[in-house]
Amino acid sequence: MREVVKISNNLFIPRNRIIAILPVSSTVARKLRGMNKVGGKIVNMTFGGESKTILIMDSGHVFVLSKTLEEVDEALWS
Repeated sequence: MREVVKISNNLFIPRNRIIAILPVSSTVARKLRGMNKVGGKIVNMTFGGESKTILIMDSGHVFVLSKTLEEVDEALWS
């Protein structure tokens, strides 16, 4: 099993550091985005695309991705 996963062409993430994967439309995700904008731990990895998924890392960082939840799930576990 791979420890580092390729989510997109420019994004590699260590699998064992991911705590949760959420769709952007969920209430929890919206609150996290609001909280992390103030704290400075939100990382926009959409490369100009529409935000669709949020990854929550064990370090407290939040990655915003333009991939769908299903695409991220498939990249992590295939």
